[in-house]
Amino acid sequence: MQGGSFGKTVHTLWHSQRIKGLVRERVGQGAQCLVSVREVMCTDPACEGLATEIRVTTLQFREIRVQVHKPADQVTAADIAYVM
Repeated sequence: MQGGSFGKTVHTLWHSQRIKGLVRERVGQGAQCLVSVREVMCTDPACEGLATEIRVTTLQFREIRVQVHKPADQVTAADIAYVM
């Protein structure tokens, strides 16, 4: 693995964990839910480049799926509050 690739992986992982914390704080579930975060190519014509897909699964298997039309490193607490 090249150094640049490793750095990008660490960067992406850090933001993924940061966003998971913001989501758990927002929904008030703490560790009582499964949160998945990933960057995807945005298919919306108004959104160019990467978007951040967030999935929350509760203990009752209720799934919430949202998308923030920004790369993970640009997602803020305000974005999470808006989509959740």
